[in-house]
Amino acid sequence: MNKKTGKLFEQVKEQVIGIILEQGLKPHDLIPSEGELAAKFGVSRMTGKLALQALQDEGLVYRMPRRGTFLADVDRSQLEQAAGSTEGAYNQEELAAGRQIALIVPGMDDYIGRLVVSIDRAAHRQGIAIVLRIAGTEEEEMAAVKAFAARKDIMGILLFPVDRKICGDHLLRLKLQRYPVVIMDRQFNEVDFDSVSHDHYQGSYDMTAHLLSLGHREIGFIAGQLHQVRSREERYQGYLDALLAGKVDIQQERILIREEPGILYEGDLERVKLIGDFLKRASGLTALVCCDDYLAMSAMNAALRLGYRVPEDLSVTGFSDHSMLEYAPVPMTTVAQPLDDFGAEALKLLLHRRQEPEAKAQSIRLQTNLVLRDSVSRPH
Repeated sequence: MNKKTGKLFEQVKEQVIGIILEQGLKPHDLIPSEGELAAKFGVSRMTGKLALQALQDEGLVYRMPRRGTFLADVDRSQLEQAAGSTEGAYNQEELAAGRQIALIVPGMDDYIGRLVVSIDRAAHRQGIAIVLRIAGTEEEEMAAVKAFAARKDIMGILLFPVDRKICGDHLLRLKLQRYPVVIMDRQFNEVDFDSVSHDHYQGSYDMTAHLLSLGHREIGFIAGQLHQVRSREERYQGYLDALLAGKVDIQQERILIREEPGILYEGDLERVKLIGDFLKRASGLTALVCCDDYLAMSAMNAALRLGYRVPEDLSVTGFSDHSMLEYAPVPMTTVAQPLDDFGAEALKLLLHRRQEPEAKAQSIRLQTNLVLRDSVSRPH
């Protein structure tokens, strides 16, 4: 059992005790099954099973094959003692008193700035104010989440997490307590939250397919850490699947992925050098799919320094349609992430969660689109 799973099933166990107390269940009453717990809290069936097993080990429940799990012959004081720090669900009436929403983001760049504007406009139409907090580390994020969740004037939290795929304990607790949280531009492994994100897979697939349609076959790919960020994983998978669909062999020497934290984001000069070294090794490339616009800009600069002509010798593409692309030596072809509907969809999910705290988590995927400029041409 890994550490994260252990922490999660312990919190589910505490929440089951809370359900027993809230519903006033009596000894030998049936309690939710592992499958019901998985659906209720958006966790895996294994996590639900581990939670019930822990309760059985403590003598609080007993299980009968093919019949279910039942409350043991224990009194309320024993359950309350076992609950320990269980806080129960947030009072929905208290949440209803607020007309503000917390918005937590990891920093400010062109994309996040446009995202904030989209959310603020959607909230303004609903008569809701946005309280913005920048949290650049997981520790800062945890502190911000805890502070906002404790405020009675905050209706819920819209969170753009720091790069990672594992849900932190501070978010797990809010999930189990049914506090309204919507995750933006990210998804976590194992735990389902309401979320809004762009279809990163399809955007990368479409861009790679576009290059294939122009006649490119030697198509490279550049990305930073994949295992920390699902959106990058999805972009990589879109690239791979498009190549397979086009019957093009996948060759590792055409792929640059650096898993060291920040190695491709330490500075422009270092990034350009790393990509330049890659281009020297991966001779024969006619096109390059970059995981984001920062890498695409560095790739273009690296190629030009090596004497490549863009796009005649090397086509270069990005992802996000960042405003900095106006400074590209050659106008950059990229994948745009329209934000017109992002704020409205995120707000809709949060308000629905307030009204229906027991509802199944929803994941909204917004379409991307290709922006074709001068950095791509047919191979020469």
